Amino acid sequence: MTRPFLYSILLTIGLTTISCDGIRQTRSIKAQYKDIYIEQFKLTYFRQLLIKSYNNSNAVQELIGADHSGFTEPILTIDDYKLIDSLTTNDNKYLVVDSTEGGRRAEGAQGKRPLGFILNKQTSKWLDSLAKKRLKLSGLKNSWGN
Repeated sequence: MTRPFLYSILLTIGLTTISCDGIRQTRSIKAQYKDIYIEQFKLTYFRQLLIKSYNNSNAVQELIGADHSGFTEPILTIDDYKLIDSLTTNDNKYLVVDSTEGGRRAEGAQGKRPLGFILNKQTSKWLDSLAKKRLKLSGLKNSWGN
């Protein structure tokens, strides 16, 4: 084997390795964006349901105002916000109905019970699945990495 031939093989291997790293990095950036979108969707849902379930109280406003979770740039679409608003409005209606039926519960367990309800929603596979479906419908996933 000649040296130039050996160098060209090493150069080809090196370029292939660099190229593969770039592809892996692109995939990892897309995965990061996906995770960010899903977390932002869930965080927005959480905030909206907290606000509505506590009747937009001053305490909740202060809590959310002092929190710096999430991103300042818009990540979700307008349709995402409309859907979250609709879902949280319905969830709050459920909580109101549930609280009116609280007279049947044990003493001290009457009234609205939003924290447990919100926690169950946040940890459910339903919300993750919904966020993933919204990501696909939004078309945002196709624009990342271009």
